[in-house]
Amino acid sequence: MKISDFGGRSPVNRMMTGLMFACIRWRSFSLRFKNKIKSVIKKKNYALCNDNHLAAEKFKHFKNQGFDKVNIGGGDKNLKGFINVDFLSHPGVEREIQANIEDLSFIPDESLAQIHSNHVVEHISPEAFEKQLVQYFRILKPKGLLTIRCPNALGVCYGFWFGRVPEVGQEEFIGLGFPEDEDFCNPLDGWYHKNFYGFLHWIFGDVGNLANQHLNIFTPSTIKKHIVKAGFDIIKISEPESSSIILIARKG
Repeated sequence: MKISDFGGRSPVNRMMTGLMFACIRWRSFSLRFKNKIKSVIKKKNYALCNDNHLAAEKFKHFKNQGFDKVNIGGGDKNLKGFINVDFLSHPGVEREIQANIEDLSFIPDESLAQIHSNHVVEHISPEAFEKQLVQYFRILKPKGLLTIRCPNALGVCYGFWFGRVPEVGQEEFIGLGFPEDEDFCNPLDGWYHKNFYGFLHWIFGDVGNLANQHLNIFTPSTIKKHIVKAGFDIIKISEPESSSIILIARKG
């Protein structure tokens, strides 16, 4: 067999390519099937909280205490100086507003100094993400900061073959406004290296699991395009091969 047999549209090329994509389709199907079984066995209620009047009152209360930063989808984290906005309630969180994170109408115009989210934007659809950015621009003060951390599809593809590239420059990111007590580089993230299940999980999440499926896939260039289109100026973004995208932008 010659090396040239793998080039162009040769039979070997077509066979190997078809096999690889068949494996991807099978693994994606098995993920859907597995999570469908899980959802049948153990149903969970992820009802959205839509009481915007109560959310507005809570926001006003925290704002009057001097808090003007929000962590969208913050879960059970207590980031210093931030108000958590999340679908679900977390009893251990000091400052939390339970609300539909896709509807931030309860937050007045130009009332926030910073909006932050960590591994959240991949769980909303591309259309919802664009609408989210419009809301972010509306509620941020002039020169307000937007900080985002999310899976990097380009970095995961690189890492699957060649090894994980960790996010670097934490001190510089923190100096520019990234929360100092937020996750930055997880040493366990490299488990997708030469792990086909890990690769698909990082790209698609748990397909069929409403709590953890990915509806949006980002690379550094795609997320930058959306951020700039919404009117933000990019201050800093992580290396293109890193496991996660870490981005800091300012309202223009």
